[in-house]
Amino acid sequence: MSLAGALWASLCVLAGCSSSDGYTTPDALCGVPVGSGPLAALLPDGRKLEQSPKHIDAATSVCSLSVDGKPALYLRDDVTDTGVDPAAVQHDVLARMGDPRKVSVGDDARVADKGGIAVGVCAQQGRRQKFVTLVDLTSEHVVPKRTADRRKALEEFLRAYLPKAMEAKGCRR
Repeated sequence: MSLAGALWASLCVLAGCSSSDGYTTPDALCGVPVGSGPLAALLPDGRKLEQSPKHIDAATSVCSLSVDGKPALYLRDDVTDTGVDPAAVQHDVLARMGDPRKVSVGDDARVADKGGIAVGVCAQQGRRQKFVTLVDLTSEHVVPKRTADRRKALEEFLRAYLPKAMEAKGCRR
């Protein structure tokens, strides 16, 4: 192992990274410190993981993850007015993900077969807002294989990610 490889492995041990058949699952997802465990459970095996963060505007950011050059996960964070019902707005998207069901994450959440949405009410810049996270498993080989296990992994990911993403966006409970 090279010196750089040994250093990286040591840093990952200290930082709590996990490995998935060749790549290391980071503790942060496009800058949001979510922990490697909840993220690793949703990612397929492969050799190389790439993150592509993009800030669309002050209220919206997206993050795409690919494994070995193939899409694996898409994440979108938005801040919107409290009068908006994000689950209703995203109804068609959630239906496409397969059988969305209400779960107990944040102030409102739905988990489907291949994705989900979570909402948290917060204060940002002195106004009450809703912070919305939409996660979509875009891999053709979604994991975990069993739908019930995947739904549980999605719920756990949203539970870990939502408060950290809200904090990173300056959206306080």
